[in-house]
Amino acid sequence: MPLSQTRSYSHTYFGVTYRCQRIKRDLTHTHISESYVMTYVF
Repeated sequence: MPLSQTRSYSHTYFGVTYRCQRIKRDLTHTHISESYVMTYVF
């Protein structure tokens, strides 16, 4: 496997991993916010 191909592959892998982590964190944050709002409202 050429070096450039390896580099682009790792770059893509990091991009996907970062995006998944960010989405997961956003979902968790949204869930916590919703729970807090529900607790506060009721």
